[in-house]
Amino acid sequence: MGGEDRALRLTARDGAPETGANGPRPPEGFRSRAAGRPPRRANGEDALRSMLSSAQAHDRAAALLEDMAAVHPEEAAAHLESAERHRRWADNDRDLADRYGPRHQDPDEP
Repeated sequence: MGGEDRALRLTARDGAPETGANGPRPPEGFRSRAAGRPPRRANGEDALRSMLSSAQAHDRAAALLEDMAAVHPEEAAAHLESAERHRRWADNDRDLADRYGPRHQDPDEP
């Protein structure tokens, strides 16, 4: 959820707050924290690190689920099924990182 989606929290004093076309107006002198800053976009290195970190997290989750399957044989099938999904997601994250890493073209460019 972006900052523009967050509601500005005001407490009413001496009656209802003044409203404009878009709802309550901020108090006089209010300045948004994001005012004057361009929107933040991750560069290619950040995106690559994020995808690789996600793959590692899925690998850790799969290993944990496989351990749980060994300890709880009555639920082993469900744990192994979940572990398989996490391994697939990890492989997908690594594939995306390789395909769209900083040395490749940005997929959002026309």
